[in-house]
Amino acid sequence: MLLLARICENILPLAYCAAFAAYGFAFFRRDDAAGRWRRPALVTALVLHMALIYAQTMLHGHCLVYTPLEMLTLISFTVTLTYLIVELWSRERGTGMFFTGLALVLQTISSTFSSPLAGDSANPVLLNDAVGLHISAALIGYTAFSISAVYGVLYLMLYHQIRSNHFGTFYQRLPSLQLLERMSEKSSIVGVIFLAIAIVIGIVYLPSILPNFSYADPKLFVSIAVWGIYVAALCAKYIARVEGRKVVILSLVGFVGTIVSMTLINLVASGFHRFQ
Repeated sequence: MLLLARICENILPLAYCAAFAAYGFAFFRRDDAAGRWRRPALVTALVLHMALIYAQTMLHGHCLVYTPLEMLTLISFTVTLTYLIVELWSRERGTGMFFTGLALVLQTISSTFSSPLAGDSANPVLLNDAVGLHISAALIGYTAFSISAVYGVLYLMLYHQIRSNHFGTFYQRLPSLQLLERMSEKSSIVGVIFLAIAIVIGIVYLPSILPNFSYADPKLFVSIAVWGIYVAALCAKYIARVEGRKVVILSLVGFVGTIVSMTLINLVASGFHRFQ
């Protein structure tokens, strides 16, 4: 298992790089060869990623939630899997380069900076159903926010091209502004729902489960703030009828908060969210 984990961790960023390159060549150059290889390259990366997750889980005896870097690899996997499902369902491949690019960045960070844990068994806390539901809901929420951010960035890029009357590659290859905005909003709604579930479970059930729980934990404050930003963005869209571009920008601010919550806050300030 150790050998399998090391091999997969080392070559997985290269596999995502190959998928990103295939989608990139197909996007910018309409390269037929790249077009034929992009989905097989993506599936190969996903298979390697599943092997890595399996090997690390078996090797360390715990699900990959001990550290923010382990969470990053899970989000990288779920983002890629979600995109593949959407691609198969909609046959829309114009956004593949951006999702594989996000997966590449997240997995490269995880592979580069993660250090193997010498855990002999899972932390008993992680075996609790409430903790498992809390973590699962948070993971789905963060994944949805990541997908929303990709669509949001694409929306702003396409919006800028249209406003500047520069109808170049992005205008020709990307879906319409309306579709990108709608996909970003729908992803945000999913993220808001699942992060709310994670927050409620954290506030109601975790105090009696985790001995070092604290309502003053910075991670809790940041998570609530991120959730509030996304709720404000959705309210601005559906209640105040604010322009789509401003809503997208506000959502991207929330995504920056999500990244800060998962990395800096967990590594530096958070207490009970570190399960080592």
